[in-house]
Amino acid sequence: MQERGTPGWRDEVLAWIADVTGSHPTGEVTQRHRAWSTVLRVPTADGPVWLKEPVAGMAAEVGLHALLARVAPDAVATPLAVDVERHRLLLPDTGPSVRDDGTDPSAALTAALPRYADLQRRLVPHLDAMAALGVPDATPPALPARYAEAVATIGGPDRAAEVAAWADELAGTVPSSVDHQDLHIGNVLADGRFADWGDAVLAHPFASLLVALGSVRRLLAVDTTDPALTRPRDAYLEVFTDLAPHRELVRLTRTACRAAVVARALTWTRGASADPRFAHAPAETLAALGDPDWLAGT
Repeated sequence: MQERGTPGWRDEVLAWIADVTGSHPTGEVTQRHRAWSTVLRVPTADGPVWLKEPVAGMAAEVGLHALLARVAPDAVATPLAVDVERHRLLLPDTGPSVRDDGTDPSAALTAALPRYADLQRRLVPHLDAMAALGVPDATPPALPARYAEAVATIGGPDRAAEVAAWADELAGTVPSSVDHQDLHIGNVLADGRFADWGDAVLAHPFASLLVALGSVRRLLAVDTTDPALTRPRDAYLEVFTDLAPHRELVRLTRTACRAAVVARALTWTRGASADPRFAHAPAETLAALGDPDWLAGT
């Protein structure tokens, strides 16, 4: 197999796309090469298609996306082709994101997060299947081990006792599911689906709010008590009110966001460790463990 992103790789991929779809390029093929994946946009007579090939450390995305499309076809684009062995995912054009539409980010998340929470709840019975695909385990029982891995790989002070206490607090009330880990408005599609699952891990579901609300907080430069954050947070938590009172869910949100930093730091090591531009990202992320500036919707 050709090296990802090279001209030989591109020719091989275009031949594969033509073989599995019967569609050949009808115009200029564009390519975006990043540390964690390479993406091609290929115009065809039936409309553009998108090829994504993640690096080995992020390759679980391919099988995960296929599983999501089977379990919840309303939540993600249905792949045109999947090649797990070669880490290839071929998708139809999914149209703009809500960011492209210029939608207010708080309003966009208020509408999207209940759908995302419903997806997480539907995926709970598939936790073992997602783990078997190689989706990293950052669930509460695994969190102490993930923190030990992060410290061993990245370095940093010993806060194992604090992380263990968070893991104990998060265990039980709300079952683990998938955490997209990059759920900002650029990955919420205008048609209501969710894109770009490369960072996904298994975790306490509320860990997703670290990025989802944190991105809005930075965009709007608001305090965590601002309605621009509490509205989408509460819309999300409403889907879980059969499991615990709202006040308890908010408390768990705070802890889950703190704990989510561990998985975020390790994601940098999986996806961009070979790129010198991101050499400091894992340590900078792990150093923010428990930092209130990283917490969203608390």
